[in-house]
Amino acid sequence: MKKKALSLMLAAAMVAGTMAGCGNSNAGSDTPASTPAPATNEDAASNDGAADNSGAEAEADGDYYVDEDGNKYKKFDDVRLNMLICWNGGFKTADDQYNNEVAAAIREKIGVTVEFEGINMSETEKLNMMFASGDMPDMINAPFWGGNGGETAVIKKAGQEGRLIDIKNLVPNYPSIADAYEIGVISTKYLENDIEPPENNGARYVLPTEVSGSIEDKAVWAYGVFVREDVAKTLNVDPASIKTSQELFDFMVQARDYGFKDVNGNDCIVATTYHNGWSYGDYAASFDQKKLTSYELDENGNVTLGKLNENWIDKNLFLWRMVKEGLLDKECFTQSDDRGKEKAGNGTALFTCAQYGMTIDATKQTGLYEAHPEMRYVPVGPLQYQDGSPLVQVESEGRSGSPVIFFPTTCSNIDAALTWLDYVNSKEGTRLICYGFEGDTYELNEEGQPRMNADLTERYRTDSEGVKEELRARGINYMAGRTYVAKKNTKWFGESGPFEADAVDPYLADYRKQRPVEILPGYAIDAMANGFEGYDEFAEWAFDDSKETEYTQRAYFADTEDEARAILEDYQEYLMTNDGGKMQAFLDYMTEVSKTRDDFAY
Repeated sequence: MKKKALSLMLAAAMVAGTMAGCGNSNAGSDTPASTPAPATNEDAASNDGAADNSGAEAEADGDYYVDEDGNKYKKFDDVRLNMLICWNGGFKTADDQYNNEVAAAIREKIGVTVEFEGINMSETEKLNMMFASGDMPDMINAPFWGGNGGETAVIKKAGQEGRLIDIKNLVPNYPSIADAYEIGVISTKYLENDIEPPENNGARYVLPTEVSGSIEDKAVWAYGVFVREDVAKTLNVDPASIKTSQELFDFMVQARDYGFKDVNGNDCIVATTYHNGWSYGDYAASFDQKKLTSYELDENGNVTLGKLNENWIDKNLFLWRMVKEGLLDKECFTQSDDRGKEKAGNGTALFTCAQYGMTIDATKQTGLYEAHPEMRYVPVGPLQYQDGSPLVQVESEGRSGSPVIFFPTTCSNIDAALTWLDYVNSKEGTRLICYGFEGDTYELNEEGQPRMNADLTERYRTDSEGVKEELRARGINYMAGRTYVAKKNTKWFGESGPFEADAVDPYLADYRKQRPVEILPGYAIDAMANGFEGYDEFAEWAFDDSKETEYTQRAYFADTEDEARAILEDYQEYLMTNDGGKMQAFLDYMTEVSKTRDDFAY
């Protein structure tokens, strides 16, 4: 059967090659395609989800849509599917998800409409409730960060219990999403340990999404520290000259002592964060090393955890000093994003951190720069690593955890679902869902790349949220948010998304160049941890972020440095002695497995 399917694929490709350039965009066209149509749902989805292309030859003369690049899609008869976006906080869509212009255009081409629903609760709780009730949508997008905890564990368990469709042999029939599993798009670690772990017996239940199909399309998050420009000028400090956390500390002390005011004439906070302290570690970045994992080798070549060494204590004592000296906002550890944005938006915080875009958005919402352009937040540094090299955005060779899409066995039409994903991830489909309609919402530039029209672009500069809402009502630029698989927007269109080339904040664009992506090769050693006997129970306490936060934040609010150090050392002692000293057994295990291959990265 597989040989027959392969022959059909090769034949279709050969015919398409001889007819290149003759394709048109009419549904049901007889123009040869560059790829074969996928198998029908009835043929493709057997009990175990394995592909069966036995019906492909019989359907060769069916009704299909051929896009501008010659890709061929089966056309369905008004199939409606629902997709759960399992991310706490909801998902903004067009008010009418069926009749908006983009949905209608997709339906005209392939006869499929996908309607989304969001959640406002814990992702793990929602998944558990859904699988317990059996009331499931056709498609689900959810976090899948890897390992055996949280949402990942729930999804893995559902697959291994036969609740999800095995899509391993289906996805190759849909070329615009088939590259999601390529090494470089995702990492070997992710593929072997999470996408296709041994317990799956060769099955693949999840489709990685929000991964990069080209190096140009790796998201640049632009983390760092940012200061009100008037603060730097008043104190005669060049923000770019600040390279270490200690130099940053000294700069903050000067700012604290000067007595700056916010837009309302109120006293200022020196430094703040966004939700729950995100990400105060940016202020202490000079204690960090350029690496992929929390593991490292000690002087004897043994594997250890970074939080067991003296540098971890020094980094947290630095943060204790920031709190003690009145530099780091005490409220920041428990505040919401909205509260953090309020402090930045009013210029109340002299320094902010996390992703630069958060601060820029906060100031746009309040119009801070219109009345007080001198209060623009500008980058500090960037700071340097412990070894003096400049901070970069470290990435592995392919993403090692991502959102995923998966399909319950109750999915009403897996073929239609995958066809829809295949189309919206094609070049034509991506342009449609992101930019809308040529001659209306966008024009093509000299390179043939879409650019939003001049009116929209100009309005976007000052009212980005209003323009997004206007476009969203027409179905433009919301579908991609949780459905792009291996992203190629920059490769295809010269920008990551609409307006990026023409309306992205120039300060953000410049800072992204200062904090570029750097790929660190190798197989991240943390992937081996799951092999430790009893790892699940061990990890519950050894890698409990809440427990670590409990200790570190108690330390930050300690009265003296000695008291803070004692609390931090107590946490290290807890790690080494809990459960009969199992941490040392785990580290011994990791040391042994570190010798099993020569491409481990730390």
